[in-house]
Amino acid sequence: MTCAACGFEAAADFAFCPKCGAKLAAAPASDVTVRPAPGRVRVPVLSPMRNPIVAPVTVLFADLSGFTTLSERLDPEDVRALQGDLFKEMSAAIERFDGFVEKFVGDAVMGVFGAPVAHEDDPERALRAALLMRDRSRFSANAGSVASVRPWLCTSASIRAPS
Repeated sequence: MTCAACGFEAAADFAFCPKCGAKLAAAPASDVTVRPAPGRVRVPVLSPMRNPIVAPVTVLFADLSGFTTLSERLDPEDVRALQGDLFKEMSAAIERFDGFVEKFVGDAVMGVFGAPVAHEDDPERALRAALLMRDRSRFSANAGSVASVRPWLCTSASIRAPS
């Protein structure tokens, strides 16, 4: 696609010219429309989905209680080793009950049960994973302090596009 303002040849899926920034004649279609809202905040508005699938999903979120205090007293290498052990233990618990590890953030893990593979007993599977994490993940540190995993569960309906 050729830019009318500067003549630069841009890729067909570009909405704006990469050379001069001018809007190109035919902007690509998108599933998301962005409308300016009061206060100059841009709010994305999703287009309606065709034949959406609504299914229950249980999200397990677990973090290490007292991790910040613990990490202030340990050497950085020990903190990193602790995180590695923690992530391995929490991942194993989620995967043991057919959950999916969505992400790790700091000292926390987020696991999903019911997506992409659903089971009739996903909430129970998530609960069993949370209990296993809590029971098996006790970490000792200097001066006899102990930190433990705190899990939270949330079950709700999810909406996704058909595959």
